[in-house]
Amino acid sequence: MATKSNFEKKMQRLGELSVALERGDAPLEEMLKLFEEGIKLYRECNTLLEATESKIQTILTAEEGLNEGK
Repeated sequence: MATKSNFEKKMQRLGELSVALERGDAPLEEMLKLFEEGIKLYRECNTLLEATESKIQTILTAEEGLNEGK
C-alpha cells in the first residue's frame, strides 16, 4: 500500500481543522490557532498545486513541440 504524499497529508489535516472549526466548541484562542494552521496549510497546498500545474504545462508544451516536428 502506498503511503500518503505530503500534499495528501496536508489536505487531510485541513479537513480535520475544518471539522474542528465548524464544531466551534473550542475556546476562542484555540480556534484562532486552528485557523492560523489552516491558512498556513492552505497556502502550502496552493503552492504545491501551482508547481504541479506548471510542470504539467511544461510537459504538455514539450509534447506539442515534439508532435509539431513530425
